[in-house]
Amino acid sequence: MRVSHPHIFMQELSGHFTLRVLLCHVDVDDSETPLLEINKMAVFNDFTLVLAWSLQEAARYLETYKAYEHKSADSIQEKVDDDFLGKLQDCFGVVRSVNKSDVLTLASNFGSLKAVCDATAGELSLCPGLGEKKVARIHEALHEPLVRKHSSSRLKRNRTEG
Repeated sequence: MRVSHPHIFMQELSGHFTLRVLLCHVDVDDSETPLLEINKMAVFNDFTLVLAWSLQEAARYLETYKAYEHKSADSIQEKVDDDFLGKLQDCFGVVRSVNKSDVLTLASNFGSLKAVCDATAGELSLCPGLGEKKVARIHEALHEPLVRKHSSSRLKRNRTEG
């Protein structure tokens, strides 16, 4: 379906469905500006924007959505362990090169997530099996701000455009 004015289409559907998905086939080389506009419209109208770079990819998205149409969310949600070690593994598993045995080492040496978070890099380095790089990655993951800083050139560009 080709829609020349997607904002009108989105406004007409707004509020009529629980899930509103806008599947966009990107078929132009210089797509950055149009995609920014479509993304703004999608967010403003509470749509989920899905980008496909080929017709085959778009078809796979449609097939997948159709296959999960009447299934519960449980079938696609991640299964999280309820025990302490499982939760700790989920927490530290996102840190590059940290494995299950490292998590077990942290748990046995510190006893709680709070104790690991409060530990200095020196205290972390006392754990057997945790090398200098791994200690640095864990410490950085626990102490760096969650929001990334923009580069100054990108910030300046955004200020002049906005």
